Amino acid sequence: MANNISLIPPAALEKRPAQIVSEITQKPLRLDNFIANLPCMAFQLVLESNGVFSFSYIGEGSLALLGLSPLQLESDINTFLHLIHPEDSPSFRESMEHSAQTMSFWSWEGRVTLANGEMKWLVLGSTPQSGENGKIEWEGLAVNVTKAKLDEIELLRSQQQLREFSSHIQDAKEQERLRIAREVHDEIGGLLTAIKMDLAWIKERLPKSKKILTDKTSAIENMVGKAMTAARNLAHSLRPGYLDSFGIVAAIEMEASEFEQRTGIKCLLAHNEEEDEELELHPDVSIALFRIFQEALTNIMKHSRANKVEVLIHNSQEHIELTISDNGCGFSQDARSKPRSFGLRGIQERVAHFGGEVSISSTPEQGTRVYVKIPHFSGDSPNSARLARTQQSLF
Repeated sequence: MANNISLIPPAALEKRPAQIVSEITQKPLRLDNFIANLPCMAFQLVLESNGVFSFSYIGEGSLALLGLSPLQLESDINTFLHLIHPEDSPSFRESMEHSAQTMSFWSWEGRVTLANGEMKWLVLGSTPQSGENGKIEWEGLAVNVTKAKLDEIELLRSQQQLREFSSHIQDAKEQERLRIAREVHDEIGGLLTAIKMDLAWIKERLPKSKKILTDKTSAIENMVGKAMTAARNLAHSLRPGYLDSFGIVAAIEMEASEFEQRTGIKCLLAHNEEEDEELELHPDVSIALFRIFQEALTNIMKHSRANKVEVLIHNSQEHIELTISDNGCGFSQDARSKPRSFGLRGIQERVAHFGGEVSISSTPEQGTRVYVKIPHFSGDSPNSARLARTQQSLF
């Protein structure tokens, strides 16, 4: 026949059958060498129907990863289990059992402590397969992610330190505001009151014939009255006195009323507290909620073009919730991500300071909703409780 076409490369035709068989048998060896040179440990794990599990294969990478030879790990899986950090051991077994029950991908992250005391973070990943006699087999990799995990922990620590610094600044600002408000109210307000009383005393004793003097005294008296009003408003803006005297619900109610009178935007308030019950919060939480409410109203006044605001305060045994909703123009995610969106970021930082939750949702032309939830605290300051939770999550 003419034009015969051979599917076998000419070089292969020159090889003897024994040579071809030799190359085929060398492929698993080359694969083992490839796996051994990876910065991880290949493994095969078998779970018997009676719940006993063991390694049926361990790659050479175990020596670099765990300081143990494959033979040591294959002969007794407890050699590996004893390396797992006590806090991470339950999650290892639970994640494996869940993978076996659901036949889903097995993913586990945890710490191991080597014989020399070195601690490493491992990530293990594998897909289960059904074997004979009800066995379940996993073939996967255990990867050393210590550097990445330490970098992650350091990043979280840095973020926490920045949050601590931001919280410290907020606390310092509130203390300074309180000090200035008291000085304005007590010192300046007291002096202005004394001046007004002296002016009234002088005015009563001026001759009625001295109209120019009495008119001038009246004008000065009016200016002193305006100064007293300005001082009172300044002290209120720095630290609303009724927040400390009557609590957060009354403070928000009065602030909402003043906002409605000032802007013409209707402000409706609802809460689940009885009239004869006073909501008791940690002072730091109260001022934080009040500042969040002020910031939300400022944003509504400046940007929303809304004509109605609804405020809901809901208190439970575990936490307090504050929701502020408007029917304004809303904003897009891009607008929220602008570099100078400090108002929304300030709200998030205040809530994070107490380990709470915040949700800011908005859709163009459909309004904006700010939801804040802060847990109640007893005994120590909210800051100490939040620090304890953060440290526990890091380590």
